[in-house]
Amino acid sequence: MGHNILIGSGWNSYLFRREMSSLVGIHDVIHPRILSFTSDSSFDHLSKSALLDDHLKNAEILSNISSNIDEENISQLILDWSKRNLPEGSFAIRCRKIGQVVNTISSKKIENEVGALLVSEKNKVNLENPEYEVVVVLAGLEDISSREIEFDELMPVIAWGLRVPISSNRQYNTRMPTDRPFFKPVSLEPRLARLMISLCHTPNYSPQKIIDPFCGTGGIAIEASLQGMHVLASDLDIEMIEGTINNLEWIKGIGKYEVKHCAVKDIKSMWGINKNSSFVFDPPYGRNSWKSDDGLDLFIDALKSVNSINPDGTICTMLPTVPGFLTVSNTENFLVMGKKWDELETLILDTGWTVVFKYPIKVHRSLARLLLVCHPSH
Repeated sequence: MGHNILIGSGWNSYLFRREMSSLVGIHDVIHPRILSFTSDSSFDHLSKSALLDDHLKNAEILSNISSNIDEENISQLILDWSKRNLPEGSFAIRCRKIGQVVNTISSKKIENEVGALLVSEKNKVNLENPEYEVVVVLAGLEDISSREIEFDELMPVIAWGLRVPISSNRQYNTRMPTDRPFFKPVSLEPRLARLMISLCHTPNYSPQKIIDPFCGTGGIAIEASLQGMHVLASDLDIEMIEGTINNLEWIKGIGKYEVKHCAVKDIKSMWGINKNSSFVFDPPYGRNSWKSDDGLDLFIDALKSVNSINPDGTICTMLPTVPGFLTVSNTENFLVMGKKWDELETLILDTGWTVVFKYPIKVHRSLARLLLVCHPSH
C-alpha cells in the first residue's frame, strides 16, 4: 500500500500542519506543505479543513532526487506505479509545483509524457471530467524569507498519487466579508474563521456545536453552518445580532443556528449545559481597548462562562498582542490583552483552561493577533 499524503495551501504551512494534527493526528513531515499518514488514519474530518489543498491516496514519494532526473525518468516511475494503483476508467494527469522547484523540470511535459504512457483501452484520457486524477507534485524548498528553521535541511521531493475529492467550501473569495449583506471592518476573514473551528478538534474529539459569544458580523457562525454544525451565537450589540442573522440567511448553510442578544456572562443562562460543544470567538477590541482592564475582564468572563457550559470542550480564540511576539521564543514578557503573557496564561489556567497552542498572526506594523487553543486543565 502507498501513502496517504495531504498537501497544504501556501497561506501558512505551519498552521496547515497544526490543523492536520487536530483533524487527523500523528503524521510524518515530508515537506513543510506535504504530510504523510498511515493507512489506518481517519480522514473523516478533512472536509472541515481550512488549509488543505489536496488529498492523495496510494501515493509514492521520491526523495533523494538525483540532480540529473528529468521528465522521462519521472514518467517511467509513474508508469510503474500506475500498473498497481490506477483502476480501469478514464483519467487525467495534473502536475503542480510548490516552493522553489528546479525550473528545468516542466509540469506540462510531465503531464503529456505520463498521459501518453498510461493511455490504453481500459484507461482513456479525459481532461474535462475524468473518473480518476493522477496528481504529480514537484515540491521544492520554500523561499528563504519564509522558510522555517527546522526545515533548513529538508530536500525537494516529488510525489504522486490518486486524488481524493475534498469539500468545495474553500472558495473563500465568494464569501469575503465585503460580499456579505452586513459588513463591518472588524469582520473575520473566512479562511481564518474556518481554521479556528478546525483547531477545536482533536483526533478523539469532534464537536457538534460551535458557541460564539462575540459573534460580531457572523464570520465564525457562517463557517460552522456551512459545515453542518449547530451554531449558538450571541452578542451584546443588537446591530451585530441582526447583521449575523442576515448573513446566515444569505449564506444558506446546512447547519442549524440560533442567534441571541446576550452578554457574555449570561450565556450559561441562555444556552444551558451543552455537551459536544466547542467555543470559537474573536473578542471585540478597538485601537486601545485591548490594553484596558475592561477588555481583559471581558475575556476572563468568557472563559468562565464557557467552562460552565461544557468544561470538557475546547476553545479557539484570538487576542491582540504586539508584533514582537512573532520573532522571539522567549515571550513571557510580551503584552497580550495588556498583560504580560506569563501572567495572562496563569489567569487562563485559573478559569479551568490550559493553553495547548499559540501562534501570532501579524495584522499591521503595531498589532498582531495571538491565535490560542485551550483544552480543559483537568
